[in-house]
Amino acid sequence: MLAATSVAGIAGAQELPGYLDTAFGWRPGIMHDAHVPGSMRKGITPQAQLTRRHLGVPTSTSVLHQARRRDEDQAKAPCHGWRFLPATPQKFMPYLDSLFVPGNTCAEPCEWFSQDCISTGAQKIKHALSEYGLQYDLTISYNYSAIHPKPRRHRSEFSSFNSSLTGTWFLAKDCDNSQGVFLTFEADWGQGTNFSERRSSASRSLGSLSNPQGSLRGSKGVFLPQLALGYSGFDGRWVAMLGTLDLSNYLDQNAYSSSWAGGLMNQSFNNNPCLPLTWGNFGFLTAWQPCKSFYAMYATTSTNTPINHNPFSRLSVHYWMHIAEAGFVLDDVLGLGAGTYRLQYTMTDHSGDVGLGGGLNIQQQLGKNSPLGFFTRCGFMDQDAARLTGVKCAATAGLMLQAPFTNSGWGSRSNNENVSFGFLWQRAASSEKPMNNKDEYGLELSAVVQVTPTFFLQPDLQYIFNPVHATDKDGAFVMQMQGVFKF
Repeated sequence: MLAATSVAGIAGAQELPGYLDTAFGWRPGIMHDAHVPGSMRKGITPQAQLTRRHLGVPTSTSVLHQARRRDEDQAKAPCHGWRFLPATPQKFMPYLDSLFVPGNTCAEPCEWFSQDCISTGAQKIKHALSEYGLQYDLTISYNYSAIHPKPRRHRSEFSSFNSSLTGTWFLAKDCDNSQGVFLTFEADWGQGTNFSERRSSASRSLGSLSNPQGSLRGSKGVFLPQLALGYSGFDGRWVAMLGTLDLSNYLDQNAYSSSWAGGLMNQSFNNNPCLPLTWGNFGFLTAWQPCKSFYAMYATTSTNTPINHNPFSRLSVHYWMHIAEAGFVLDDVLGLGAGTYRLQYTMTDHSGDVGLGGGLNIQQQLGKNSPLGFFTRCGFMDQDAARLTGVKCAATAGLMLQAPFTNSGWGSRSNNENVSFGFLWQRAASSEKPMNNKDEYGLELSAVVQVTPTFFLQPDLQYIFNPVHATDKDGAFVMQMQGVFKF
């Protein structure tokens, strides 16, 4: 039984009868009264709710109507010119909305604990700040990793605290919501326990090209991989941003394999290992969605800014890259349900050597009303383009079973709970020499258990075959346990 009642037909309604549950973005519906978390009731009203978006899933009309309805209420007051620090974002087309609007809701339906002081406080703060245009997602996690069998002369156990704050501050919009100005930002910080993340990690101990600890986000101090000014216009059909950019926040999204905080943890599943999705570099990004079923994005950035350095200090046309993505968003593919098919093309300039490459990204629901989905990413770079990532070609694929997939207990609520399985293969670029293995493979099985409305546990098991830089082993298990606060 689904945890929400369908609201597909109420997009034109004047008032929603309760809290909205997006169910991973695929199956939005009114949340059953018994399933509404106590922390949500205390932190936000149904009328004020702007539901959390889900990267890679076009925002549904019922979710978009939440903001439209609030704008209609505010429009009763006289409005001339522009509104500053608006409580609701300007219009975005459905796929672009999922990328640029975080929403003001963080409390998730939960079977175990309906409310706690942390979740209630986080929900109140998030709602209060959204009334001044500030919407964000804050993730704080603790990760413990162990390698078995232990590599000789290397560490086998690691633990770390990692945090990431991403968001959009809507600065101003015109009265009819057709255009607006906003600021996007990301701050990452973290601290390894008894080891330096730069010198010691599961990846270094294994000698693997892939990074099993995809949650390692921190550096020395706070790192700002994104701080950019954006503009949207033409009723949300076009968006442009200029500044320091983390391209992985926008390009190469996949609803079934998208994030270390709730999805598969190996970094190779978070984005295509081949693509040079730069972060912390100065650049420009534009996105265009003329209709519901198609969008296009283009970005260009520098590639040689060290972590926590001024992005303007080393700008050079000889360290630059361009990347474009076209996506076809389909409501139903051969009766299987919703699917999005993305094509990518990149051109890089590294020390004056021009490189080319391309990629494919597919997410496909497996059954029109099924919580099971399939994903795959693959890509190929020539040797010059591969110098940026160290990966010449790669392919990842897998399945995700999203909640609700049971009638009671674990998996019965439309929250972060899921079971995911993935396979990865990547071939090292010549720039990775010396190498002991040319091709590296990996398997991963992961699960999420939502404990409170804002906290979940994630046990994870990986096996890495033929690590590219292995010195003494053909492969090893990587076992992880992660606790995540997601506000």
